Amino acid sequence: MSDYTAIIPVAGKGVRLLPYTAHCPKTMLSVAGQPIISHILRQVEECGIKRVVFIVGYEKESLIDYIRSHYAHLDVVFVEQTEQKGLGHAIYMAKSAVTGPCFIVLGDTIIDGDLRPLVQSSKNAVGVKIVEDPRRFGVVEMKDGLIVGFEEKPEQPKSNLALIGAYSFLDSAQLFSALEEVIASGKTVKNEIQLTDALSVLLQRGAEIIPMQMKDWFDCGTVEIMLKTNQILLDRYSQVPEKFTGSNRITPPCWIDERAELEGCVLGPYVSVSEGAVLKNCILQDTIVGNDTQLTSKTASHVIFDKYSK
Repeated sequence: MSDYTAIIPVAGKGVRLLPYTAHCPKTMLSVAGQPIISHILRQVEECGIKRVVFIVGYEKESLIDYIRSHYAHLDVVFVEQTEQKGLGHAIYMAKSAVTGPCFIVLGDTIIDGDLRPLVQSSKNAVGVKIVEDPRRFGVVEMKDGLIVGFEEKPEQPKSNLALIGAYSFLDSAQLFSALEEVIASGKTVKNEIQLTDALSVLLQRGAEIIPMQMKDWFDCGTVEIMLKTNQILLDRYSQVPEKFTGSNRITPPCWIDERAELEGCVLGPYVSVSEGAVLKNCILQDTIVGNDTQLTSKTASHVIFDKYSK
């Protein structure tokens, strides 16, 4: 068992995904049959991590209820971020709940790759990937194979290595101390306290942080990206319980949760139906159906349905 504590910030509003986020945080939206947070927690557990601190805020009750009912085997702590002051501030909110090594993974990002090397490293480590336009991301500056700097959304990037949203630190106290320095200085980027500035402080103090290449990551911030991520994940694994194949016609790949109900439907390809959904006489393709959603006689493609916005 890992002695790491995972910190997962999930306090944001997900404005670009309205109206779907009008009643729940972005991380509770479903992709490939499960909430985004479930995909993230699967990888956290694969790292051997059993203690998770969630930084909650917007519509926190739905997330807390889900975690408590589906992840009772984990040691979880919920810390509220009452003001949205950026990722650096969100991570700093975990200070009272975390000691020893920590592993940070963003709560709206599904990472494509094995995260275990990050927490198995003997050094501080960050996940990175080469991107075409690094101006949209936190960027790593390299020299002679070593990280020598970090920048947040730079106009003139010093490299094309982007941070993907996974970070591992051997001593969380050093990280929180660096964040304190950033907060005390008043430095912000677009009025937000940035984690990358704290990473720069760590480098200035002599800490070594190594980059680890990842395959890709899916920042599920728009409907288009969520549907594309749904396709990619369903190409890798699908699930259609036999009980649904009698009165329905299903073209793979699809993911149908065991706790859903289907009657007279034509589904697929690329349809995911989540826990508690009830579908009757629907014709759907390239579609995400969220938890507890009820649909009757719907024909749709390239759409997300949930119990509030349908």
